[in-house]
Amino acid sequence: MHPSTRLVVILPLLVVGAGCSPALNWRKVSPEGAQLQLMFPCKPDREERTQPGPTGQAVAVRSLSCKARGIQFSLTWTDLGDAGATSAAMRRMHEGIARQMIPQASAPLGVRGIASDPEAFQQAFEARAGQSPQQVRQAVFSRGARLYQMLLQGERVDLEAWDVFLGSVELPP
Repeated sequence: MHPSTRLVVILPLLVVGAGCSPALNWRKVSPEGAQLQLMFPCKPDREERTQPGPTGQAVAVRSLSCKARGIQFSLTWTDLGDAGATSAAMRRMHEGIARQMIPQASAPLGVRGIASDPEAFQQAFEARAGQSPQQVRQAVFSRGARLYQMLLQGERVDLEAWDVFLGSVELPP
C-alpha cells in the first residue's frame, strides 16, 4: 500500500477513535479525611476552607468536585465536633438551596455503612422562572459528627449518573 493511501485510511480511524472516548470515566475515590469512598466520573479537584461551626468554633469544610458532560459532581464534608449538631446543619443545607431554587421531589436516603437515618435525604431542585435553566440533585447524610453533602448540578442533570454517583458511596464499618 502506498504511504499516502495508508494515511488516508488511518487518519479517519484516528478521528473516529478520538470521538469514542467515554465522557464519564468513573473512578473510585477515597478522599483523605472523609472516611468514605465513592465513584467520580472525572478526576476531582480538592478545596478546603474554614467557616464557623454550630457553636462558633472554626471547622474545616472540604470538597471534591469535577465537571463531566456539562454536569458538576461534588462531595462536601466537615466534622462538626458534635453529632447532635448534624440534623440542624442538614436542614440548613437544604434550606440554602431551597431559597435559590424550586424544590421538587424528595426521598429518604440509604447509604452503605450507615444505619437508617431519618434525617438523611435526597432532593431535586429546578431553577426559578427567569433564571438560567439549571437542575440540582442534593443528598445530605451524616455519620457521628461528620456531615456530608453530595451535589449534581447542570442545565440538565443525568439521572443515571446521579444514581451511580450516589449509589457508590460506602462508609467503612
